[in-house]
Parts: sequence; C-alpha cells; structure tokens
Amino acid sequence: MKILFVATKKNGNPADRELYEMDFMNELLGFKRSLFDLGLLTVAAATPEGVEVELVDEYVDPIPYETTDADLVALSAKTSCVSHAYEVAGRFKRRGVPVVLGGIHASLRPEEALEHVDYVVVGEAERTWPEFVNRFRRGEAPQITRETDFPPMDMIPVPAWDRIDPKHFLFHQIQTTRGCPYTCRFCSVPDISGSTFRFKPVENVVKEIRALPSAGPLKDRLKALYVVDDNFISRLKYTKELLEALVPLHRSGELGEWSAETTLNVAKDEELLDLFAAAGCSTLIIGFESVSEVTLLDMKKKVNFSLSYPEAIGRIHARGMSVVGNFIVGFDTDTLSVFREILEFVDRHTILYPFFSILTPMPGTQLYEEFRANGRLDHTDWARYDTRHVVFGPKHMTREQLMDGYIWLYEQAYTTTASLDRLERYWRLHRRRASTAVERGFVKWKLRPFEKSGTERFKRVLADGWRRLSAKGVRSDVGQLLYYYDSAHFVDFLGQFKSKAFDENVRIFSTHRSVEETEKALDKKQWDRKRKLPIAEATARE
Repeated sequence: MKILFVATKKNGNPADRELYEMDFMNELLGFKRSLFDLGLLTVAAATPEGVEVELVDEYVDPIPYETTDADLVALSAKTSCVSHAYEVAGRFKRRGVPVVLGGIHASLRPEEALEHVDYVVVGEAERTWPEFVNRFRRGEAPQITRETDFPPMDMIPVPAWDRIDPKHFLFHQIQTTRGCPYTCRFCSVPDISGSTFRFKPVENVVKEIRALPSAGPLKDRLKALYVVDDNFISRLKYTKELLEALVPLHRSGELGEWSAETTLNVAKDEELLDLFAAAGCSTLIIGFESVSEVTLLDMKKKVNFSLSYPEAIGRIHARGMSVVGNFIVGFDTDTLSVFREILEFVDRHTILYPFFSILTPMPGTQLYEEFRANGRLDHTDWARYDTRHVVFGPKHMTREQLMDGYIWLYEQAYTTTASLDRLERYWRLHRRRASTAVERGFVKWKLRPFEKSGTERFKRVLADGWRRLSAKGVRSDVGQLLYYYDSAHFVDFLGQFKSKAFDENVRIFSTHRSVEETEKALDKKQWDRKRKLPIAEATARE
C-alpha cells in the first residue's frame, strides 16, 4: 500500500496573492516555502510499517494527479486553505483515488469536509492515524475517525524530515507543547488541542532537534528554527527545564538561532529571559493583539498589566532578542483611531517587526458563533478567512475603512525609512555584539542610498545583502527586517515588481467597495497615503 501526503497551497490561482506576501521573499532568496506542514510530517511518521509514504509540497513540486500510483491521498488544511484542498481532493477523486482529510477545519466541520473527500480524521491524529490506515487496508475504514481525547506528547513521533528536501524551506520547526486553558473569543486552540497544557518530554525535544536536517551551526545556510507552540511559556517550570537543556546545544553549535511565540509575561521573569538568550533565541513573537486594555478584556484575553510596556520590551531587547509584535484590527471596541494608535505604539516601543491581522471569526470560535447568530458574517468563502480580508460587518467603521486602515498600517510601518529608523534606534538603545558592525555598515552604505528608489537595483541589494550577512554567520536583524520588509510592504515593493499580481490583489480586496465608497475611504488628508494603483480604478474595472 502507498499513501501520498500532499501539502497544498492556500490558493491554486498564482495570480491571487495576499497583501502580506511572504512567498515573494522566499522566491527571491531561492526558497520555495517558509515552512513545511509540520502536522503532515508528524502524521507521516506515525504511518504503520509496511506502508510506502510519499510527501509532496505543492509549492515545491507539481501535484502528481495523473502519475501517482498511491492507494490513498492524505491532505491537511486550515480554514483559509481548505477551499483549494477541496479542489485538489476533487481531482484525485475523479481519477478514482480515495482522499482523507485532516487538520483544523475538517476537525471542526467534518460533515462539510465529507462533501468533498472520502474520509475525515477529526482531532489530533498521531494515535488514530495508524488505526485508520490499518482499517483502510482491510476495507473497513469509517468515513469519520475521531480522536476522543488528547494524546500525551510523549507518544508523538519525530517528524518524517527524511521524506523532504530541506533546501526548499526557509525555517525548520518543532512543537513542544499543546493546549491552552484560556478562552479568548477569537481563538479555537482550546477546541482543537484541549484546555490543558501538555508537554513533550525535554529529552524528546532534544532528540527532535538533533534529527533536524542540516543540524549544526547553520552558518552555511539561511536556516533557523521556529517553535510553533501557541505559547512557549505556558508552564514556566517546564520552559526553564527545556531552555536549560537547549543552552549546551546552542553553545556546541547543534542549535542555531530560533524564535518562539510567548505572551509579554515572559518579561516578568528575568532569569527566564537570560535562559532564552543563552539558548540562542533571537526573536520573541508577542501577541499584543490590541493596545487597548478594554479590547483585551472584551476578548477575554487575560494579560497581567503590572509591568509597563517600555520596561517589558526593554528587558527583551537588552538581551539581544528582537520582538515581533502581533496586532489585530477590527474588534468591536476599535474606532478609526486604532490604526494610528497601533502605529504610534510600534514606533514608541521600537518593535522591529510588527505583524498586522484583520479580526477573523474562525469556525470553532466564540466569535464565529456570535457573528453568525447576529447576522454579521458576510459569507463563508473560506479562502478569505485568512486574517487578510474583511469577512464581517465591523461595529464602529465600515468594511472599507477597516480594509483601508489595515493596508495603511503596513504601508506606514514598512516604508524603508520607518523600518531602518526602528532598526538603528534599536541598536542605539540596546548595544549588540561586535558583529553587528557589519550590519550597521550594510544599512549605511547599501540600503540608505536606495531607500527612496524602490528600483530593481534596490531589490538585488536586499537579496544580496541578506545572503552575504548570513554567510558571515551574523545574527542578522537586517536579515529578519528585509524578510518582513519585503513581504509586508506590498504596495511600495511587491507592487512595483509584480504589478499584475498587485492589480489582482487590489481587485479582490475591493469586492465590497463602490467607487464612491472607495474615493471616500482613500481620502488622502485622512490617511496621508500614496498608492501605486488606486483601489478605485480596480473597482471600476469589475
């Protein structure tokens, strides 16, 4: 028996690009994708012996619809990717190849999924997958296989890294914990992974890191490690034990730089921050979500405000770690002032890499059920449930104003001048190791002269600079900034070099706009914006 695991794209249409287009920088640097689907790799590793396994990533290779000899095709998809996954499943089914689907969306809406596939695996699959495969071989597999509990983390196998070519992917990834006891209205993690934190044994994490492809100092590759946990500091005792085990791995060169998602509470414990730094952590991804305490309380996001933002962020920066700040716009308590407030917060606290999202009521969340019951959902076109589109009616602004403000945030935060100003201010406030002199020189002599041009030459300088810095083994803030800069600053960068894709992007985002509404939303006095392609033009062509 042979199983073909397929990691699908978000959307099969190459002209349909997102506003925040990370794939562009991957292409520029010679990678095909940021990350491989860790869930697929893990389930593939749990496949029973005697079953042949093949993995295909649609970003890397074409899907072998006509040539595969697989007996079963396995797909996994989150909500924003599931529409294309259904299309992929349909093509295989028309050839008579059965398809099984797992992942977040199928777990929350299995009946919907069964309209497009033959089988659905609900919940975490490491324990139920071997049982499903064996029953499939006997012709006894049920349409829906459910995990009724949450498997212990010590039974999760090392992902099947040997089945993929790591050169195509920018980051490695691991998972150390699952579950969350909090009840944020916009989050479905407790429904998917349980309301109790579960932990992978420290020795298993170390084993998994040592099993990563190209493990070592990583100085010869643009390769770093991303910890995919929803909150890496969910239990401090475990986190400290794990970090203590990672310190010698980092010192020996077995573990390079890495990043993890945490809450700002990480800064309350300075011993913990010291361990992060000693273990080689270069970036902490902080879910600020909102700069308003009222909004956070309304969303049931529990945060301890005993530590001021400047002090908390300063403690992280002082240890040579940068901050990626996640912010969401569109909450019911947000008004038009929220965009300016977030931008001022980012600048005031020197957050090098702000990441903005539009509030999206994902299936399985309290928010989705509330909006559905109140008639506030616009549609269930799941491809638009990607935190980059407005799919509901906001309370204190129009859909157009929310979309416009979101675009404005990225435009303003990732102008070259704003990006480099934050970077240089960060260096002044928090002195880094001597090697950053190379980075400072790169900014002064290479980037600054081209910051207003946005030309093809600037594009080449960006790519060449990151390659050179990484080849020197530099802890490159510049490298990270260029990645975020290029992918996020869509209008002034990607829009110039991929004008057709930009045109398509703006047209897609304009589905709710009339020309009159668009012109009002794009009031230059209100937003102080400059556009390469006015949204009004794209709307008028529909």
